[in-house]
Amino acid sequence: MNVPCKAVIADGRNAIPSLRQRKARMAEMIHVLFVGPVDRCYTVHDALVEVPNSQLSLAKGYRELWVLPQQEAIHVAILHEALPSFEFEAASRLIRRRWPRARILLLRSKTHALDDALYDDRLADTERPEILRVKLRQLAAGRGSLSM
Repeated sequence: MNVPCKAVIADGRNAIPSLRQRKARMAEMIHVLFVGPVDRCYTVHDALVEVPNSQLSLAKGYRELWVLPQQEAIHVAILHEALPSFEFEAASRLIRRRWPRARILLLRSKTHALDDALYDDRLADTERPEILRVKLRQLAAGRGSLSM
């Protein structure tokens, strides 16, 4: 006969994590979506290497955003300047609609012509990974501010 029992560690805590504990661990993950050419994604990858519990997804352009699962939790979306200008606005609007809590970061070295409401922050494309890492953490925590 199978009898339900509690798995206990030596200090008396339950060894099987509860659903609440799992959700708390999942909430700590930073999921970053990069929209742009694959060869430009390395800067973002290098910035996330030292961020524990981070995940990086890639979409080469606006059309590839449609294939990403909508139920996926995106914390920060990064749009790279290599995107054609018409894709910048379309991608930003789609991200705002599908993942309303996601913060949008523009990586640009040129002046931009995107409405301020369509992104949360911007950085120069040539920023060091350390600066990008700090900005990603701020945006994921909801503390992004417009700065260059």
